[in-house]
Amino acid sequence: MNRKTKVGVVTIGQSPRVDVVPEIKELAGVEAEYLECGALDGLSLSEVEKLAPEGGEYMLVARLGDGSQVRLARSKIIEKMQECIDKLHEQGADLVIILCVGEWPEFTSEKLVITPSEPLCGFALGLLRKGNRLGVIVPAADQIDDFGGKWNKEGVEVVVTSASPYGPTATDESKRAARILKERDVDLVVMDCPGYTMEAKQIVQHLTGKPVILVRTAVAAMIKQLLG
Repeated sequence: MNRKTKVGVVTIGQSPRVDVVPEIKELAGVEAEYLECGALDGLSLSEVEKLAPEGGEYMLVARLGDGSQVRLARSKIIEKMQECIDKLHEQGADLVIILCVGEWPEFTSEKLVITPSEPLCGFALGLLRKGNRLGVIVPAADQIDDFGGKWNKEGVEVVVTSASPYGPTATDESKRAARILKERDVDLVVMDCPGYTMEAKQIVQHLTGKPVILVRTAVAAMIKQLLG
């Protein structure tokens, strides 16, 4: 019997990502075993708090196992991300997905490591022409400068706003962000975090009246293309 393909998933927070991975698996629709590892796995809250950004460090928003969110400095978790990749390789992962759309250095790996930010940007920007306006939603206002810069394309105006994908206010925040982008009359929206749900996408699509790209569906499409 052939061995089932193994997909490694690395999250910047704590695993398992019960809010994301089951949906990606369903959307990808390929026979595969999903292995997960989180950069914050096994850490106490006090240990996690030590990883918070300081002095303008590149900031990421992560989900803990209880569903709450924390802010992390990218530089303080890169080593932990590499450890997760190594662990998943030891478990037999055939490819690894970094479940975060921040920008990352090149990780050491004998297998394919997918950092979704690059293919996602390429796809979205490839749809736009001079004079178009792109709307981008990121998890926190503090990320607007860091995340907004990667969407630059000559002749395309980028409008970045924020909405947390986690917690009881997530729906209201998605609505607020959608209204801002509607007022700016964007042509396309990217919800730039895997934490955003299909429900959030539908809200933004309905309120803006524009097409919306969701990270988790994009990641599922990548897996389907590679393994389907």
